[in-house]
Amino acid sequence: MCTVPVRRGLDSPGAFDHPGRRPPQVTVQHIDRPPAGDSVGALVFFHGYSGAPADFVAFLNKIDPERRFHGYLPRAPHPGEGGRRSWFNRGSSDPEEKQLGALIEWLEGVPHARERIVFGGLSQGANVAYAVGLGPRYQRPAGVIALAGGFRNDLPPDLERPLPPIAIAHGRADESVPVSVARHARDVLARAGATVLYLETYSGHGIDEAVIPDLRSFLAKLP
Repeated sequence: MCTVPVRRGLDSPGAFDHPGRRPPQVTVQHIDRPPAGDSVGALVFFHGYSGAPADFVAFLNKIDPERRFHGYLPRAPHPGEGGRRSWFNRGSSDPEEKQLGALIEWLEGVPHARERIVFGGLSQGANVAYAVGLGPRYQRPAGVIALAGGFRNDLPPDLERPLPPIAIAHGRADESVPVSVARHARDVLARAGATVLYLETYSGHGIDEAVIPDLRSFLAKLP
């Protein structure tokens, strides 16, 4: 697992003016899934609260079997309960965008133009994919894949600018995040003019294998 110190741009004046900045001692680790050859872009996938980056290497291989993308699987920097890792510091009073500061700094070091990056995530990771992909302060990515998760209340999407293609998958039997969360995201994004691939199955909380072919086709058209 690679460790990327959060130091980029911290020596410049006003480095902490952006609400998504964190002190340089915070670090983000990640796992690389290299492309087969020259990559067409980056596929960055954010795990959920109960997950870990290594859990999703096989998933990236399933939706990108030709390994067109350079895969990046970052590890959430904040400790959670029971050894879990969280993208948000639950004991902090800082705004949630600021809590994502370590990740935002890490993303600046991904060696691909933002318009060639696809953000994906599961559960809490889907919150993050929406936040960094559709937030008002960030350049739009090539696409967003949101699995078993939706918008975070404190990190709503910017619907004023053109939206990238978005894939949403959710299970009707999900007892952790109700399917209404995905339906709400679908409706909001579609009304704003986004092209949305919506996949709803009878699965619980997680990734249903039945959606893999559709996600593979979605990703094959990007960036």
